[in-house]
Amino acid sequence: MVEHDKTSQRIVDAILSKYGQCDVAGDGAKALDLFEKALTGENPYDLVCLDIVMPVMDGQEALRRIRELEMKHGIDEKDRV
Repeated sequence: MVEHDKTSQRIVDAILSKYGQCDVAGDGAKALDLFEKALTGENPYDLVCLDIVMPVMDGQEALRRIRELEMKHGIDEKDRV
């Protein structure tokens, strides 16, 4: 989950953590770092929730770069987050 607001982070984390591990990033740049580590590790993400308006890198740019990473690593479109 990528959200810069701490209150929203806690609320969404409480909801999502019932279904599995939830990593939290406060901006798009940190999210990309976490995403690539998960993608190249043993637990790639099934879901990424992005805030649109964030510091450092907004959600739209983060999504564009996530898609680039998925293509770079040969992730089939049906298997992308």
